[in-house]
Amino acid sequence: MLRRLSHPLAVASLLSLALTACDARYPPIPKQWATPAKAQHQPRPLPPPAFDAASAEDGSLLASHMARKSTPEEKRADWSLPTNAKTLIIELLIAAAHDDPEQVRINLSAGARVGMPDRGELRSSAIYSEADPLGIEFLTDFRDVTSRLKKKSTFNCRPLQPGWELLAASGAEPMWCTYTSDDGFDMLVFRLTIEANRPVVDYVGFMRERPVGYVRVANIGDRPPTTPFMKTTTLLDEPKPEALMPDGSSPVVEPVRRPELPNQPSPPPPDPVAPEAAAPEAAKPEAAKPEGEKPEGAKPPKPEAAKPPKPEAAKPPADPAAGG
Repeated sequence: MLRRLSHPLAVASLLSLALTACDARYPPIPKQWATPAKAQHQPRPLPPPAFDAASAEDGSLLASHMARKSTPEEKRADWSLPTNAKTLIIELLIAAAHDDPEQVRINLSAGARVGMPDRGELRSSAIYSEADPLGIEFLTDFRDVTSRLKKKSTFNCRPLQPGWELLAASGAEPMWCTYTSDDGFDMLVFRLTIEANRPVVDYVGFMRERPVGYVRVANIGDRPPTTPFMKTTTLLDEPKPEALMPDGSSPVVEPVRRPELPNQPSPPPPDPVAPEAAAPEAAKPEAAKPEGEKPEGAKPPKPEAAKPPKPEAAKPPADPAAGG
């Protein structure tokens, strides 16, 4: 019985093997791999200056970096934070002025984001995506914003506390720098950090349309701290008005202050307490001594020396002429 079944099974297996060997492999292997097309971008002219830059003699912030060239990669090996914070931002402006997306990407981190000019990174989104691998949308908006700001716009990096420069240099804490318009409404915010042992821009914040006043966003929560929290309370002096940030916030972490109580009359001073008089010591009883016995250590009284009588003054002789 087994011999009768083995012969038909062998024939069926050989037939199925012959049929499957003739089918094409799935998925098919191409004879030559095609190289994906690289995204191309043609440099565009500078946007026209607007708002503050239109009335400025030096032109816009973007146009002022058109004549400069990017720093070679080998000269950027020793850059660090916070020393080269502004240098890194200038490199980003130079690349944007030349409309070079590849050079712009060198100054940004791998996960760089763009959003509103706020430390909370509100309404942020990734700069690079599959639909926009070169980040052209970000580059276009960034060029428009820097064309609104004039060349001598106020630049400020949020100061670090003494000794905290090492936190920024190691990438443990970020740095925040801003360009601000004359009225303080138009701001360009940069978040700087360390990636692969080199300083990069991790976040860029701005408003696509120039605001005409302060923008308020509801339900944003607390902003992240500008400086790391300390385990112990750090007593810091109140900063001077010129040391405040453009938004009016203080760059230092101030301790919680207790509310001052209203002025109340001070209580009268207590009456002075007179010191207690010392009690007189009790006289010690002396032992009775027999009569005629002199006390020990007593010396006999010295006899007083007799004083000589004073001589009487001589009287003048009587005058014989005086009649009697």
